[in-house]
Amino acid sequence: MLKQFRLSFFQTFSITFIWILTLISIFFKNDTLTVLYIWNLVAISLIFSMIFGVMYPALWNFSSMKASSKILISSAINLVAGLSSVWLFSPYMFEIIRPWIVLMAIATVLGHIIGFYFYSNWDNQKNSDDLNNLLRK
Repeated sequence: MLKQFRLSFFQTFSITFIWILTLISIFFKNDTLTVLYIWNLVAISLIFSMIFGVMYPALWNFSSMKASSKILISSAINLVAGLSSVWLFSPYMFEIIRPWIVLMAIATVLGHIIGFYFYSNWDNQKNSDDLNNLLRK
């Protein structure tokens, strides 16, 4: 399990860092980056890798909590991580989206509910197919 988390963490970190650098290269071609700002990008990548590489798999695959608890925990952590990442990327951009935080929170919870619904249906179907295949043998 730890090996899986480590691999997932480093994959997510690398992909996020490259993705952010690619976007900066496309949209801010003539700007120079300071060393301090590069550390902000590393922090954003760390946040993403902790959330999507460790926290989500642990919460959804290995936790025995109720679905409503998982949804609330993942929504809250996702919202805080997203807002932190925007602030690290650009405090000015954070001030622009600040009035919309309540709507983002609602959208995040609704997105997690919808995502959980589709994921649980897919997982149940997969488990059902596996059990039916075992019974046929």
